[in-house]
Amino acid sequence: MRHMRITISILLALTACGGNALPDRDLPIWADTPGDPIDSLDAATLELFERGREQMVRTFDEPGGLGPSFNTDSCAGCHQFPVAGGSGPRYRDFWLVQAERDDGALIDVGTNGESPVRNLYDLPAGHTAEPDNASVYARRNAPNAMGIGLFTFVSEDEILSREDEDDRNGDGISGRANYEQGEVGRFGYKSQAASLESFNRGAFFNQMGITTDPLFYDVPDGPVAALSPSLLDYLMPSAYAQVAATDEPTVDDDGVPDPEVSNEDQEALLVFSLYLAPLRPMEAGDAERAGAKLFKKVGCVDCHVPVLDSTIGKLPAYTDLLLHDLGSEFAGDLDVALADASEFRTAPLWNVSLHGPYLHDGRAETLEEAIALHGGEGEASASSFAELDAEGQEQLLAFLRGLGGWDTDNLNLIQPGEVVPGVGENGGPVRALDGAEYELWLRGREVFDRSARTTEGLGPFFNADSCRACHQDPVLGGAGGIDTNVIRYGTWTDGVFSAGPTNALPRVAVPGERPMRLPDGTNVIELRNPPTTLGTGALDAISDAAIIAGEDPDDLDGDGISGRVRMVGDLVGRYGWKANVPTAADFAADALLNELGQTIDPSYSTFTGTDNDAHPDPELSGADYEALSFYLANLGPPQPVEPEDTAAASAGEVHFIAAGCDSCHLPDLGGVPAYTDLLLHDVGDPNGAFVDQDPGVLTTEYRTAPLWGVRDTAPYLHDGRAPTLIDAVLSGHFGEASAARSVIEALSESEQHELEAYLESL
Repeated sequence: MRHMRITISILLALTACGGNALPDRDLPIWADTPGDPIDSLDAATLELFERGREQMVRTFDEPGGLGPSFNTDSCAGCHQFPVAGGSGPRYRDFWLVQAERDDGALIDVGTNGESPVRNLYDLPAGHTAEPDNASVYARRNAPNAMGIGLFTFVSEDEILSREDEDDRNGDGISGRANYEQGEVGRFGYKSQAASLESFNRGAFFNQMGITTDPLFYDVPDGPVAALSPSLLDYLMPSAYAQVAATDEPTVDDDGVPDPEVSNEDQEALLVFSLYLAPLRPMEAGDAERAGAKLFKKVGCVDCHVPVLDSTIGKLPAYTDLLLHDLGSEFAGDLDVALADASEFRTAPLWNVSLHGPYLHDGRAETLEEAIALHGGEGEASASSFAELDAEGQEQLLAFLRGLGGWDTDNLNLIQPGEVVPGVGENGGPVRALDGAEYELWLRGREVFDRSARTTEGLGPFFNADSCRACHQDPVLGGAGGIDTNVIRYGTWTDGVFSAGPTNALPRVAVPGERPMRLPDGTNVIELRNPPTTLGTGALDAISDAAIIAGEDPDDLDGDGISGRVRMVGDLVGRYGWKANVPTAADFAADALLNELGQTIDPSYSTFTGTDNDAHPDPELSGADYEALSFYLANLGPPQPVEPEDTAAASAGEVHFIAAGCDSCHLPDLGGVPAYTDLLLHDVGDPNGAFVDQDPGVLTTEYRTAPLWGVRDTAPYLHDGRAPTLIDAVLSGHFGEASAARSVIEALSESEQHELEAYLESL
């Protein structure tokens, strides 16, 4: 491997922060653009850094080793704010679970069997609940990774120099180190990981079920992986000796050869994680300078140490990397290594405004709340902050907000100054809009992207905290991955179906609530994958008459296709996997209620209601809902692409027609090339798992899925079980689609690739 070397001489020139705790904006560790590396990396290292970014955004599927249990299908699935490598929104929160043994000891009972992590999804079961005796649930919000890798270069002596476990100086602060296999910890909310590699490998396995081999340490009775000598030589002397053995699993039982990430790919991700830069602090004004002095005066610097020494210079991260007891409010958490339940590592504060919600479990919506919730060793500082006058509090908050980035509180993925897609581009409007229309469309786009706060009616149980949460692939408004599936469930007994108390098993709950479990007796789970919303307005514009004209419920023409219209009251259903929603406005109302737990004024739609939280209904303003509906109704369709192999795509179109796919996937419906008839067809696998959700609709009936833009909507089918388009045909087309499936099944492998090439061009 090519030799990698950072320009050490430049980094060694870093200087300490000023005495008033303001960071030096001229240090070469900062980035001005989110996602950039620190300065002074050579060309070879930069190339490896970019390869690592590819691993950060890499999407795993079942053939690639995902599972058998998982919470997300990519690193960036949780670390996405403001870019890949950042922090996670509230809907990506996850749970650590423990149960009490007969002897009173707590043991990990996470659903992957190797850790306390509760995984939401399971292959092929859909979802596996934690044991009934689970007694401890600890919530985690995905932490920021920007700049965190630089802690690799902080020595153990630097961390240990601030330990005062017995509070010998009597200041009420008694920080202490945590350890992993005898080495001082520095990564994770409990400083439970001593190395960046250990932290990354743990996330791979615990969150995705992806196995890796160790790079820089041994595993018990296992080999040492092949290393890049230059990387090993560079990293290890810079911070600490080679770490001892760790118990992170290197194999699983999903049938995919281990390791499921190569050593080379893992090394590239390590380099990306190591050098991903924090954002440059803002230019300090009078308020920020005053706030920095108050930050020191109220005692925040006792734990949020402005500067750490490192082998590459001064790091103004505002942490001591030690454990501190935050008081009884946090005592319900887990013990991790030496860390007691209420002890947590001092959170780094550089770029803090990009990383809300705050604290380890996201219980604080704002920085003010986060400060107020500091108990234990942080109580005196929290009280001192509360005693400041309004101007002083705002000055201190201005200082915090100025520590890099911009003040977003992590509510929007759209970044300041981001170019808005235009007409004819994915994610752009369906047509040219006049000034007022365009402003309304932009406001609706912002509402679509914005994460709802718990104070705005989110929850109390929910699958998403925004529309964007499930619709962002490949652009805002697109589809959702397998890790955003909705878990529908119920019980079949002697041919009679009983629905559960909720529409679906919620992904997560607001802080203070435990996660919801499947009811006892549940024996069927059927997942729902979020479809793209691109082209919603175009589907809205198709006349009812055009849709009705295509139905043939009694198969009068004898072609084996008997699609039928789904009527919703007096309107034709056209949205949802069961065509159960008639208009774009109703689609928005339905998603707000069922996925976010947010209500609207019922005068707008019958697809809303009331909920049982503490927030008065309606929870989303009429103006915001009208803007959101306008955005969806005017969101342009997916754009076709020029095939890489025109000849293959042309041959694929012939296969598409010969198989009769165009009998349901109409190339033109009412002048709209969506490749759907918007009718219900009986095409489900008769041996599949089904939830009976819609009176008068067969469990095996589904609306014909539009195929425009299908290349960007993997995984496929209503439950996301098909990783490829050919898999979708062969594993999800039965009943009325059996004849077409048989034709495609008989094609050669090269002919099937031709069909895929055609579909991917739509």
